Amino acid sequence: MNNTLKYISFILLLGTSCATRIIDNSNNMKLTSQGSSRATAYHDSDKIINTKDYLFVTYLEHSNGSEKVIIKRLNKKSSIWDEEYSFNNVKDNHGGATLVIDSKGFIHIIYGSHNSPLSYSKSNEAYSVASWGELEILKGNFTYPSLAIDKKDNLYLVVRKDVRKSNWSLELLKRNYTNDSWGSGKTILVSNYMNWRNKSFKEEDFSVSNGYVRFGKYLSISESNTLHLTFHYFEYVPKGIKTFSNIKNNTSTYLVGHIFSEDGGNTWMGDNKSVAKENLQISEVNLIDGNFNPELAKSNFSAGQHVTDGSKIYFLYSKHYGKYTKQFIASSDYPYKSWNKYEIVHPNFYLRVPGNIALKRDTLFFNLNAIPKDIADNRLGRDLSLHSKIITGKINTDLKGNLDFFENYNVQYPSWLPQMSKYGEDLWIMFTQGKRNSNSTSVHTIKIH
Repeated sequence: MNNTLKYISFILLLGTSCATRIIDNSNNMKLTSQGSSRATAYHDSDKIINTKDYLFVTYLEHSNGSEKVIIKRLNKKSSIWDEEYSFNNVKDNHGGATLVIDSKGFIHIIYGSHNSPLSYSKSNEAYSVASWGELEILKGNFTYPSLAIDKKDNLYLVVRKDVRKSNWSLELLKRNYTNDSWGSGKTILVSNYMNWRNKSFKEEDFSVSNGYVRFGKYLSISESNTLHLTFHYFEYVPKGIKTFSNIKNNTSTYLVGHIFSEDGGNTWMGDNKSVAKENLQISEVNLIDGNFNPELAKSNFSAGQHVTDGSKIYFLYSKHYGKYTKQFIASSDYPYKSWNKYEIVHPNFYLRVPGNIALKRDTLFFNLNAIPKDIADNRLGRDLSLHSKIITGKINTDLKGNLDFFENYNVQYPSWLPQMSKYGEDLWIMFTQGKRNSNSTSVHTIKIH
């Protein structure tokens, strides 16, 4: 079997054989009625920390015309949110936080940016969010922080960096556990903007002149201390380049990819055909699905999160065909040369946007945004987002056997932008409800397992 066939051969179609369980709505805890329009976005950033005794969550709250970062602690024994802290106002509704916890129980937070500097702080006490150390400013035109921590408590941060009229990129910044500050960043993946310009396309050939791209990335560190980064790739391709959507501004999200580092982020491996290096081009990444040529991509894509189990990685993503979307879990093992794809389907819902994925023993849990088929078919695309909801599914890590869905029909529409805890014996989700341009959304957490 040739490499191409190996790449696409293992596609398992589920059909309609699935079980459904209703989430216990008594676990539904409302955190605020003043959530910003993107209170729990984005998938780039983990906003839940789950420990044996506590649950820590962060979200954006809208107040007096601005957004502020809120972090809370739930005491599981008393079922009371017993600590809360509010950080300074952030630039806008993109400025939500990302959280990790170190081996001693201290919480680390990064927040605040939209093409601007980031803020970093560390809690003053273990397992507490009541007080925080001095803020450290990470200078740069940064957005969408993805934060991870290794066993030695070294911090790794991947952000999108914008450069006016040049290649936007993904940058890695590190903070050694023995140091008091973040080091300068290094570029690990660059956009195609200058490649297009070098092919004789001029600034006026683009719908935007600043080289805008969106990566939709997620960073993790495996048990073997390997850094994994998954992402989709969205860009404004030059006018005249035909894409799947072929819309007026000629945007396309034409692939999902993966890169990894085995030396603490110093060098990154993409397609395994060349030595590990810095400044990877999009054409050099490990292609999970799609095409390096936007004119040949047969759908648009959205990346969710991934989770690792030993050397194996599971990645949640979607393929968009206009009104309809297909959802997949892609899995691969070292050296990640081929990806198996498992399609997730539901008999009663169109599954639209991927969210988070978590691992508990030998079971994968994942969040998806969904629209009831009867509503979608009858309304012909009008205001469908107002009828969206969160569906949580689970399946064994071998991607065989029954697929179960946890659904909460008592939650008011819409429910969107979910987060999911990744560790611990219990499993929690957090999500925003409300119109997507509203500054008075509600933010909820639910224990689902």
